[in-house]
Amino acid sequence: MTRIGIIGSGISGLQLALRLQQLDIPVTLYSAHTAEELAAARPRNFPARFAPTQAREERLGVHAWKSDDARVHSWQITLHGEGGQLEFAAALTPPSSVVDFRLYLPHLFGEFTRRGGDAVVGPVGLDEAARRHDLVVVANGDRSMRDVFPADAARSPYTGPQRILASGFYHGIHEDVPHSLDIHFLPGIGEILRIPFLSRLGPAHVLAFEAVPGGPLEAPAHLDADADPAGFLREVLRLLAEHAPSLRERVDTDRFGLIAPGELAQGGVTPVVRRGWAALADGTCALAIGDAWITNDPLTAQGANLGSHTAFALADLIAAADGPLDATFCQDASDRLWDHARHVVDWSNAFLAPPPPHVQGLFGRAAADKRIADAFVSRFHDPVAMWAVLSDPGGAEAFVAGCTDDGRAGADVAHD
Repeated sequence: MTRIGIIGSGISGLQLALRLQQLDIPVTLYSAHTAEELAAARPRNFPARFAPTQAREERLGVHAWKSDDARVHSWQITLHGEGGQLEFAAALTPPSSVVDFRLYLPHLFGEFTRRGGDAVVGPVGLDEAARRHDLVVVANGDRSMRDVFPADAARSPYTGPQRILASGFYHGIHEDVPHSLDIHFLPGIGEILRIPFLSRLGPAHVLAFEAVPGGPLEAPAHLDADADPAGFLREVLRLLAEHAPSLRERVDTDRFGLIAPGELAQGGVTPVVRRGWAALADGTCALAIGDAWITNDPLTAQGANLGSHTAFALADLIAAADGPLDATFCQDASDRLWDHARHVVDWSNAFLAPPPPHVQGLFGRAAADKRIADAFVSRFHDPVAMWAVLSDPGGAEAFVAGCTDDGRAGADVAHD
């Protein structure tokens, strides 16, 4: 019987393990950390999980946190520019789920083991795992795997971070519209986001600065918020006042601060696509998914959703395989997974550049017509459809026509 080893306990590795478990395919999960250690870590990311990911969680029987404290129902988008700013509010239908991964990952880990799953905690080498399994799937993007899965230069236009990040969990921010997200696009400078979130310490707000390297938003990424919390908060408030004044007005200065020491992630992310598979010394193959394969900038909030999609798609390919899980299988599987992932990569990379004229025009149409605004935001559920809209002027025009011609705003939620 086919035996699968999965290295990594992020969303990709855990959802793949749970799905293979459902399909009665023997699987061992290798995790560097216990569930308790995952829960106690510093924050590393702040993922929004869109409707298709939530539907997959329902299929796995692990979809929790269904209250509005863990949901985003609408977005407020502001595009700043020399000639003024464009603003529009839009409904996100269905709402996204926003849960601290220090709650989410231990929950999935616990469900896998509670159902009888085989989990091994501690370091494991690829060659060691290969001796035990017919296929090793690597869902762990740590540095030890980078030589095994080198960057694919043809699919990786960047060699360094395109944004320098400072994102944390805060209290003391007021919401004009409950369960809504704010995003300020500052061409040439970066982005400022505020997202209501269910943190491990309760409801909070994520405040995120995505700075173009060398630009004015970069300072919070280099300040020590633990050593000088007052100085850090002064700089955050100064930047909000200068670049997102409508958001600064909603900050209660007396209450504003990180929800606890250490509740901050700082650094840079280099968008990269790595080689999707590798042959190991004994002839066994390793497939890369999740951060071991693709790292996108978090701006379009697609990382966790791509990881979930890929996990389910790979589980289906493994279940349907009628031959060995060898190099031929891995090459074919990687190509099939890329058919979907390439849209996510292209869209995520495009958002790192100033918006071209047809996208600026689409923002203007959205500001004037709520049907277009709602449809645009709800397309974040479907990166394939979204990239078709944004990749060229014709796609944007067809999208606007579809929104206004049938009166439904094209807001049907798309497929997995």
